[in-house]
Formats: sequence, structure tokens, C-alpha cells
Amino acid sequence: MKDIWFGYWFKNWFFPYKLGYLIVISGIRSYFKNHSYKGKNNIPNNAGIIYAVNHQNAFLDPIVIAGRSRHPTYFLTRADIFKKPIVAKLLSKLYMLPIYRQRDGSNSMKKNEKTFNDCYDILAEKGKLIIFPEGNHNYKKSLRPLKKGIARIALGAGEKYNFKIPIYIVPIGLDYENHFNMNGDLFLNAGNPIYVNAYYDRYLNEPAETINELTSTVYESLKKLMININDIENYTNLYYLVHKLPFKKKLLSVEEKFFYKQSRLYELEKLNNDNFDEYQSIIRKTTSLIKFCKKEKIRPYLFQKNYTLTGLIFYSLIMLLLAPFHLIGLITNYIPYILPVIFTENKIEDKHFHGSLKFALGVILFYIYWLLLILAIYMWQGLEISLFSAIFLPLIAVFNFKYWIHLKKLSGALKYTLKKGKSEFISMKKDFDYIYSVIH
Repeated sequence: MKDIWFGYWFKNWFFPYKLGYLIVISGIRSYFKNHSYKGKNNIPNNAGIIYAVNHQNAFLDPIVIAGRSRHPTYFLTRADIFKKPIVAKLLSKLYMLPIYRQRDGSNSMKKNEKTFNDCYDILAEKGKLIIFPEGNHNYKKSLRPLKKGIARIALGAGEKYNFKIPIYIVPIGLDYENHFNMNGDLFLNAGNPIYVNAYYDRYLNEPAETINELTSTVYESLKKLMININDIENYTNLYYLVHKLPFKKKLLSVEEKFFYKQSRLYELEKLNNDNFDEYQSIIRKTTSLIKFCKKEKIRPYLFQKNYTLTGLIFYSLIMLLLAPFHLIGLITNYIPYILPVIFTENKIEDKHFHGSLKFALGVILFYIYWLLLILAIYMWQGLEISLFSAIFLPLIAVFNFKYWIHLKKLSGALKYTLKKGKSEFISMKKDFDYIYSVIH
């Protein structure tokens, strides 16, 4: 996020939310390689806003949206995490509202009436509310059928306040380049606001039909704002084709990359409809490509490269010269980086929470670890060196991560260059060229 705003510390927000906001805006700038928010300026200011968002990444989804708003943003959260009173109190200070589901028991569903009434009041006061109308999270980039709750809440708020309050539903498509790990792109794609007041007259006479119509409108808007893979049977292959194959030109922005991937998916869907046999051929060859790249531990973009062994040796020497700085970076950054990774991948079974926990725990641990290092340096070398260290630590962290990325690329390039003359590599190169020519 390019704009840095410290005014939230002086806002009348709950302190836990301010602290969480700090973690979020810090984490977004470091966890994601690039990030962009399209359509933010089109969101109305003087009205109640419901953000309708596709749900792919558990807690990470609401916080990346809330972190871009200069207003406290409420969001509905599954009720089972509110069971302990102390936890429920803390969550309320983070502007979370409990929502009960069928699995929580039929009696529990009645408790939603209070949550709905709270939502009505928030919208009447021109507040912001995040709702995930799919009703649950799933890392797959495919829009699932929407629940009717979002339409009921929007129209219910209007009904409670005699249809005199302005309310908009703003569909937002979230797209993560990598759901589970850092250094991917993040794209927030806000569509045209849906003016709920336009549905009020019909709602008075045909409430059920109006709820269905508004839900359908949200669905149609939202599916155009995200990568929406419909062929679930071939999901893995389509995801690979859309995300992993290189682009023909160097794209400069997150937004350009998103629309290029979206157009690539449209072309594949068109191929499925117009030439099913060729589509199936692409799917089969992609399966082989995925297995081959995984076995050889290389990325598919290497099939388009023409490295020379001399050039790679020179590249390796440069990396060797920079290795001491990388060692310093490991000492000052590896522990707070690796601990969240170890914890989430070994202790958290639901992968949807991995990104959220790595994001939050990483930011917190980096702050603590760096503070301890600066205090140790202050006690050892004094104030001036410790102040220099405070500036140096983030810089070496950036260098260290970039170094690691280049090291991985160098490793893949060496493997590919040394083996590209083998028959299996030549055969796979032909399949790659065929796939690449068809999807472009």
C-alpha cells in the first residue's frame, strides 16, 4: 500500500483494533510482493456499505480489506470462536460479530437476530460491514453459490429504518497469487456499487423474489471481479495454466497481471466449448508438465530461457560474493520468519488459516525479535550503533529475501541448463511450446 497513514492512532477506535490495524498495514507491505486496490475511489462515503467478498483465505481476507479503510470495519465471523467470554470480549473490540450456522444447532440460529439487528444499526450509522456471501472459505479460485444473508441484511436494514437510509453493496474480488506463502501479489478488485435502495419498492410487495434478485445481482457482479475457474474436475491444471505459465510480455502492475490471467482463463473456457478434443489434449499435456517440473524441481518459465553455462557461472560468483551479507540476513531474520512457517504447517490442519497465521505471527515476531536485537546492540555498543541497526535491519531483511529468491532461480536455471539436452527435456519442451501457443 503506497499511502502511509498514522491518523488511526488518534481515531476513536478500540485499542485492540488499532493494534491489529498496525499489524495489518505493516504485514501487507512486507508479506506481499506487490499489491493493488482497483475501484476503491468509487466506493460511496456517505452511506452504509456492505463489502461482498469472495472467501479464499480465512482471516486474511477481511483484514486486507479492513487494512485499506480509514473507518473501523465490522465483519461477520463464525460464532463457535466466541464461546469463551474473554475471547468474545476481545473479538468484539476487533469489530467482529458472531454469525451462527446450521451446524451450530437450530436454537443457535435464533441468536442471529441480534447480530442482524447490530448490522442494521451499523449500516444506518453509515458504517462498513464485510460479508462473505459464499458462507465459508475455500482456497480454490471458484465462486460458490451465494447465501441469501447478504441481501436479507441489506434489505432488512432498509426496512427497519423505513427505507430512508442509503445502503450500497460493493462487490470485491480478492485475488492472491499465492494463498499460503509470502511474496505473492495481492489484488483487490472493487466493482460498481449496487444501490440497494433501488430494490426497496419491489421488496415491499415481493420480498422473497427481491432477495433472490439482489443475491443474483451480487453473484453476477462478483464472478467478473475474480479468477473464477468453473471446471472443478480440471481445476489443478487450469490453475497451473493461468498462474504458472509465463506471460508473453513483461507486465508492470498487479492489475495488468490479473486481467491477463483472467483473459487466459476465458480463452481456455472458450476452447473447452469450441474444441473439446484440443482442450482435453491441453489438459493431458499440462498434467505431464506439472509432474515433470515437480520431479525435476524446476519452473515452467525455464523452457523459454536460453541460459549459457558461462553466464550462470558468472552469476554464481556474484551470489558467492554476496553470501556473507546473506548470512547476516539469516541471523537477523530467519528465526521470526521460520517459526510461523513451522507452527502453521505442523500444528494447523486447515490450510485456509496458514496464510493468516504466517502473516500475523510473522509481523509480531519480527517486531519482537528486532527489538531484542536492537536492545542487545544498545547494551553492547551504545546508542548510535543501535540506532543505525534499527535502520539497517529492515534493509538487510529485504536484501536477504531477494537473495534467497535469486538463489532459487539460479538453482533452477543450473538444473535446466545442464539437462536440457536430454531426450525427456526435449520432449517436454515440445509439449510446453504446444500448450503455450494454444493458450495465447
